[in-house]
Amino acid sequence: MGDSGDSQLSEEGRTLRIKLDRDPLAPSLARAAVAGFSKERQVSPSSLATLSLLVSELVSNAVVHSDAPAASDIQLCARLVGRDAVRIEVTDQGSGFTAVPRDPSRQDGGYGLFLVDTQAASWGIDRRRGTCVWFEVADEREEAPRSP
Repeated sequence: MGDSGDSQLSEEGRTLRIKLDRDPLAPSLARAAVAGFSKERQVSPSSLATLSLLVSELVSNAVVHSDAPAASDIQLCARLVGRDAVRIEVTDQGSGFTAVPRDPSRQDGGYGLFLVDTQAASWGIDRRRGTCVWFEVADEREEAPRSP
């Protein structure tokens, strides 16, 4: 993963940080990293599906649309927020963008941030150090069935 293949867990295993090359394999590697992180933390299958979809969209956007230098990497951070939410941050060295509502007349593309907006509990864009798009997904843990 990435030039150095760096993958780090910190804060007592609550945070995952990886670097990804800006290439077509990045979304797949990001999904796999988030799946491993989520499995170790017993994130529910439905929350994992949402995390996988949204991280794939954001990493794909960083690969395809960012004006960052071609040799720069994408940084992915996943961390637990409280006891029941996961926050994902995807950062590239691009100059950023202004989020606009999806154009319903457009047939090709334009669904990435629309999906983030509709599926995440919250999301945003931070432009302090490159462009960081983040989102949080509440883990909807399935309760065990009650005995009669």
